[in-house]
Amino acid sequence: MFIVNPKSANGATGKNWSRINQEIERGLRADYDVRFTERHGHCTSLAGEAIKDGYELIVAVGGDGTINEAVNGFFDKGEPLNPEAALAVMSIGTGSDFVKTLEFPTTPFEAAERIRAGKVWTVDLGKCSFVSLDGEQRSRFFINIAGFGFEGAVVDKVNRTTKAFGGPVSFLWAILTMLPTYNNKLTKYQIDDSPGEEKVLLFVVANGRYFAGGLKPTPDAQLDDGVFDIVSLGDLGFLERISNLGKFRKGTYLEEPKVSFWRGRTVVASSEETQLVEMDGELVGQLPARFEMLPKAMKLIV
Repeated sequence: MFIVNPKSANGATGKNWSRINQEIERGLRADYDVRFTERHGHCTSLAGEAIKDGYELIVAVGGDGTINEAVNGFFDKGEPLNPEAALAVMSIGTGSDFVKTLEFPTTPFEAAERIRAGKVWTVDLGKCSFVSLDGEQRSRFFINIAGFGFEGAVVDKVNRTTKAFGGPVSFLWAILTMLPTYNNKLTKYQIDDSPGEEKVLLFVVANGRYFAGGLKPTPDAQLDDGVFDIVSLGDLGFLERISNLGKFRKGTYLEEPKVSFWRGRTVVASSEETQLVEMDGELVGQLPARFEMLPKAMKLIV
């Protein structure tokens, strides 16, 4: 079952679907069904319905947000609907960051060829419990990267502005316009059994390596090692933010004095100030939040 977000890539997926579908047919050389999402969150329900109907391979066609929704469709009340069902991705979206960790092709024909080969990799997932923007306690899964602080504010800005110029430009514009004015926020956190408190610019809880249109906050993260790679950028001033932006994009910033790095299986964070939580490039809520590692939780076609 291919679940397609026609609004991904600023609507280009829907406009070009006839051509994309021809490429899929040419590369996949197998029967498949297609469903189109109609609203935010629809991919989750479509994936869940497909698995209940007996489909064992779900292909999410869209950006990182579409992939995140598909992941959540594999579960009902926290339990897998079918442990043998697998996810494949055809990333066509604003960020398209998850496939960078996979080194998975982004053209429909090449992606379909890889999907046809059917190599399965059992990977970890993260689960985050947080406060929604309407004040309700919620939880959901993520497969790539979650975090809060500056990154949550950037995702919020990107989602509220045009994506017509593509992912890297959209995220870079949001980052550059917000860097001068964003206020670092005092944050309490606990990583496994180790507590801490500091003013942070942003805080990353990562399963994958890339986010925000190609930034590389966790260059050594592994999707199947059973732990998060966790990074905080501390109380950086404007000039320090600018001087480290290139290093952040290349993943060469971890030795900087105000950068902290850990590996762990749980993260709990809170703040007296509002800090937005993002998950796989989607704004989901705010602190307080708890991030939990779920080892070997999903079958992924790579």
